[in-house]
Amino acid sequence: MSAISSVSSAAQLMPVIKPAATVALNDNAAAGITTATPSSVVMLGQDDKVSAPLIYNVRGLMPDASVPPAWEYTRQDKVSLAMMGNFGTSSTAGRFQGLGATLLSQLAQTGQNISQSVLRSTTGKALEPAELAAAQDRLHSNPANSISLTLKTASGKTIELSLSSQDDGLAVQAQVSGGDLSDDELNALNAMADGFQSAIDGLTSKPPTLKLDALTHFDAKAFASVDLKSSFKLEDGSAQTLELHADADQRSVRMSGALGNLDLSVDLKNAAIRGDSAQQAKALDGYVSQIEAARKRGDGDSQLLSMFEDAFKTLHSNYPDTRVSTAAQTVSSIELTDTDHGLLTGLGDFSASVSEKSVEGNPGRPGELDSFAYTLSQSTQSKGRDQMNRTIVQDQQSQLTASYHKPLPGGQKLALSTDSTTQNYLYYQISDQASSKATIGYKKGELVDATLSQSASQSTRIAKYVMGRLEKDTHTPVSTSRTQSFLSVLQQALQQDKEAKQGRGTSTLKDTLAGIHAKVLLQSEPSKLNG
Repeated sequence: MSAISSVSSAAQLMPVIKPAATVALNDNAAAGITTATPSSVVMLGQDDKVSAPLIYNVRGLMPDASVPPAWEYTRQDKVSLAMMGNFGTSSTAGRFQGLGATLLSQLAQTGQNISQSVLRSTTGKALEPAELAAAQDRLHSNPANSISLTLKTASGKTIELSLSSQDDGLAVQAQVSGGDLSDDELNALNAMADGFQSAIDGLTSKPPTLKLDALTHFDAKAFASVDLKSSFKLEDGSAQTLELHADADQRSVRMSGALGNLDLSVDLKNAAIRGDSAQQAKALDGYVSQIEAARKRGDGDSQLLSMFEDAFKTLHSNYPDTRVSTAAQTVSSIELTDTDHGLLTGLGDFSASVSEKSVEGNPGRPGELDSFAYTLSQSTQSKGRDQMNRTIVQDQQSQLTASYHKPLPGGQKLALSTDSTTQNYLYYQISDQASSKATIGYKKGELVDATLSQSASQSTRIAKYVMGRLEKDTHTPVSTSRTQSFLSVLQQALQQDKEAKQGRGTSTLKDTLAGIHAKVLLQSEPSKLNG
């Protein structure tokens, strides 16, 4: 496999010069001919996605087209063939089907930078050369729908790929800057093709899904960071946008669209606080259960919350084994013990939020909003001068605020309007908070503090309206808090473990730590803290 030579962004790719007998796909001189008998066939290679050859006449026109599509370059390569097969579809999903993987693979396999576009005339007339060049530039730089992938290599090079689409055009670009890619970098790049396409397929599906695992779990020996950005125009004219970033220090996902917004980030710097795979899996399951409980209690949108769950699991899955970052850590490099990990979640510190677009849910009472907002976070701090004298504090927090309308029990489906006969409903207002704080302390090497403080509160207000008149307004607040010390049980388990290592008795430390860890995770239901 040959290396790719970098080019500046201003470098121009030269069109392929073909013999006179070959028909160019963007032969603008043929714009005036519309009904000539086909006399030659132009095919860009062979592919099972193209069911039949596209027939062109001697001037480059299709028999049923007044103006042929204008191609940026005439090429017989896999990318151009994929674009030709996809250009006949109108959906973004169809336009980008297989194209991301093909673009990335061709860049890695051929050693050639790529720029290609195809435009269809919207006026029935061929564009002049200057107009065509301007239209091609706009399609690359400011399309209605786009997705881009930027990879920074560990050796300092930059790889940029982009796909662009709008009603009358489809375009791709792939470029490398900063030097030649090594064979190892080319192989690592090629290995990401399917993951890139999977992310594209998820984002362009209806409803959209987040399939970002392969991009966050990149080859850290080859790449230093990965950035994915997308923007798709929706039917109502708004945009669905996404930004993914992953490097040695952090992972983050931000998404905005018609349903609402997601914003998640995970701190990877504090590798010491992360537990083993089993502990992480239990913590992830616990948090996903909390998210699902919040969705049900706040009547959240299932599609939006499903993407939130997927993003949360993706960012917390397959943490990197080693770190190359030199950024400051919140927890010092002091080695944590199994006892320490028993009182921690096992996940990296994070912040996560999801919110729906608030809407006026009742035309008859404009102040009543349908809304949903949920946040989760974890932060860990360490103090102390050495391994023998130190304190670790880990905080978990969650907050839910929601409001929504429901029909009266046994009543008809909601169809609220300004007509009082439709004003029969229940209006819910939800406000919940939960916290969990674990504190671990050592003095002169001895465990002196192992405390867990937790609280959960739920506020439920329900207003009942019949024929537009308020009949009942109930407010139900519930709150619980508890503080548990595991110092004595841990001291006993540690002593038994010490004796077991000396051949006396059996250690119960592992089971004790597992039992404590099950209680450490955040719990938003007050009644479950009373158990």
